[in-house]
Amino acid sequence: MEPYRVLIVDDEQDFRSLLLEALESMGYTVEGAESAERALELVRQKHFAVIFTDLNMPGGQSGLDLLKAIQEYDPKAFTILMTGYATTEAAVQALKRGAYDFIQKPFKLVELEASLVRALGHYRTLRENEAYQSRLEEMVMERTQEILGLKEDIEKLFEGFVKASVTAIEARDPSTSGHSSRVADLTVGLAEVVNRTPAGPYGDLRFSDQQIKEIRYASLLHDFGKVGVREQVLVKAKKLEPERLERILQRLYQRDLELAVSMMEQAWDEGAAQETASFQRLLQERHQQSKHLVELILRCNEPQVLPREIADRMDELELLDFAHFGGERGRILETEDVAALRIPKGSLSAEERDEINSHVTHTFRFLSQIPWTTGLADLPAIAYAHHERLNGKGYPQGLTSNQIPVQSKLMAVSDVYDALVAADRPYKAAVTVAKSLQILEDETKAGLLDAEVFRLFLDARVFELTLHRIQG
Repeated sequence: MEPYRVLIVDDEQDFRSLLLEALESMGYTVEGAESAERALELVRQKHFAVIFTDLNMPGGQSGLDLLKAIQEYDPKAFTILMTGYATTEAAVQALKRGAYDFIQKPFKLVELEASLVRALGHYRTLRENEAYQSRLEEMVMERTQEILGLKEDIEKLFEGFVKASVTAIEARDPSTSGHSSRVADLTVGLAEVVNRTPAGPYGDLRFSDQQIKEIRYASLLHDFGKVGVREQVLVKAKKLEPERLERILQRLYQRDLELAVSMMEQAWDEGAAQETASFQRLLQERHQQSKHLVELILRCNEPQVLPREIADRMDELELLDFAHFGGERGRILETEDVAALRIPKGSLSAEERDEINSHVTHTFRFLSQIPWTTGLADLPAIAYAHHERLNGKGYPQGLTSNQIPVQSKLMAVSDVYDALVAADRPYKAAVTVAKSLQILEDETKAGLLDAEVFRLFLDARVFELTLHRIQG
């Protein structure tokens, strides 16, 4: 167990002592405070990774007041609100004031620990990311000093920097590990084919050794901007995040319990015996009736194209409700859940797709900050245009054919091909080589990809350069 400190803030001594003893027995380093004022004293003395606080504490500051004070003094602390008087308004206010989670009393210790484990997991990730970012900045500074002091080693330095950047990309999105280097091999292979081809639209074009190196670097770094995209969006395999799906299924289970209890009470009113087996039978019947709802949700959650008949059934999901702890009714699927499940294709909403697409602009801005040598001066522009399409329907600039660098046209074919055949992405299955080439041909005919580049890619069998790595 890592020595992260946990603070329990509650004015009820017995309840506070119970939580302290329970968490200490689990191996956590935990302290208690009977009021918000005492909690702030402790927070000023030491850092707590996670702070559980009651909402209502008579005689002083409330839990919401404490949340605000903690955010101002120690914003790295994760706060979780506990209350037996849960309302939607209280939950919203808690989240607005920086609360990480909101749990209702009475709760089981396993629920408390689950919330704590989630909070510590997120806390640990943030701290590791901060350390990683700090280390990355240190590496950039070290490389910069070497450039200034050791001009004769500049080529070696650039090579090391590019490799470190690729490592950073793949550490950010492990599911696409190897993609950048495969795209680099394919794009360089295409450039070399162009050099060997004396006829055709690019018959007079010859890339120098320095330009080949520029193409390789641009290909290796073309996705570096993904470090600016949220991790949960980068690796989103389903339309709903796992915790959101689990919340929906738990609410469906609660709904089954509610209905079973209601039916059991009705049966008792009519003179039925109070037998546990009868209740279990009613609950099982409810589960069976809810099974088709679960299957519908799970099917809608898949990133494949949403069939029309499935989309039409979504209306019945919107009407499902359940009882909150306080008795008020609420929707099992919240508005954002329904919107996510209605995504017609893939796992990303329009906003998330825009965030993914923004990686190209992030890449360009990052690469533009680097003092590339004269022979590599076009590198940012080449990477910037790898998602542009000949008919002007690409992104982010909407360039047309004559505005797109030839090097970017080569990279576009390589990038699309590798994305199709790659088997390491959580949100899609790999496409066969034959099918991938057919898709490339279709996109070429649709005016998206360069026809001559695709012909060279196909005729020279450039796609075979990375087959061993994909199949391996």
